[in-house]
Parts: sequence; structure tokens; C-alpha cells
Amino acid sequence: MDEPFLLPPVLDYLATFLWGLSGALLAARRGYAPLGLLTLALVSGTGGGLLRDALFVQGLPPVLVRDPWYLWISTAAGALVLIFGRKVQQIPRLSTLVAVADALGLGTYAVVGMDRAFAAGLSLAGSIMVGMVNATGGGLLRDVLMRHEPSLLKPGTLEESAAFAGCLIYAALTHALSLDKFTSACVTIGLVFLIRLLAIRFAIKSQPLRDFEADWRAGSPDRQ
Repeated sequence: MDEPFLLPPVLDYLATFLWGLSGALLAARRGYAPLGLLTLALVSGTGGGLLRDALFVQGLPPVLVRDPWYLWISTAAGALVLIFGRKVQQIPRLSTLVAVADALGLGTYAVVGMDRAFAAGLSLAGSIMVGMVNATGGGLLRDVLMRHEPSLLKPGTLEESAAFAGCLIYAALTHALSLDKFTSACVTIGLVFLIRLLAIRFAIKSQPLRDFEADWRAGSPDRQ
């Protein structure tokens, strides 16, 4: 099997911390107990990698339990909210920082997930699926735990679409164009980052099927 491509750990750790922080803030606003807050921080920051390793790439125990830094970083994100409370929410440009980390993390985790799937001998289509799971699994698990309709299934600012585009781009660069993994990863992460930020900046959103508008409006009274 090929040696998996690994990005500099600092990017992975930074995304884990910021996503864990966003999950902890969401839990605090919902009135969760401290243990629930820490759990949501862990799930938000590491859920995608956990699903990837547990369901698809099963050669070793999940990275989450082999590398203690993920547990410590997620716990630190939750503890920050527990100790300092609303002061964390008042950090200047916190929402911008989280949005940038989210945009960077999408492409990062899509690339890492796909490459680990390639190294495990999965097919191209299967590797694209694993890349999507790695990129979006944390948000999916968070929504399920909070009993929200998963954002993955609803119209939004192209988060899942950007991750899927990244998987296709990485597959094309490594397989069709035979570029080296580092170059392919850098190009993919940059393009996904750009797609996501443009979607947020200009409010570009996916839309439900208009042919079924009467049905989905009747079934979702909160949709405007």
C-alpha cells in the first residue's frame, strides 16, 4: 500500500481546536451540562476522523485514540468555554476565525480522508466517500446528538458541495493527471478554501427542488 500523505499536524490540530470551540459554544447556548459540553466539543472536532477510521479504514484503532493530542485539544476547547464563558464568544472576529478554519478544514480533511482510503486499497469511488465522511462527519454527528436535522441534508452555503468538489479535484489530480500528492493536496485545499469563502461572502446557497416546493413548504413550516 502507498504511504499516506499527511499534512503538517499544526493545521489538523488548529482545525480540531476551532471546530471543538464552535461545538462547545453551541452546547453552552443550548444549556448543556459541563460533560455534555465537553462531549460536543470532542464530537465536533474529531467526529469525521472517528467515522473514517471506525467504518472504512479499519487497519488500526482510530487516530483519535492513538494520538492523545486530539483528545487534549478538544478538551481544551471545551474547557475554555467552561472557564471563561461568554468572554470567549466576545473575542474579536471569532466568527470570522471559525469560518476561515471551517473553510480550510474542509479541504484538509477531504484530502487526508481520501489519501488514507487510497493507502488502505479502497476504490476511487469508495475513497471519495471516505473523504466526504472525513470532511463532514463531525458536523453530522454533532447535529444528530443535538437532535437537529443534519445540515448535511439541508440547503446551505455550499459546505458539503465544496467538500465533494475537493474530493473530485484531488481524485482528478492524483489519478487523471498523476500529480504528486503534496502538489495535489495544496491545490485541492486552496480551491476548496476559495469555494467556501466565496459562498459565505456572497451568500451562494444550494436550493431544494422547486418542483416539490408545495410539499417541502408544507412539511417544514419553519422554512421561509
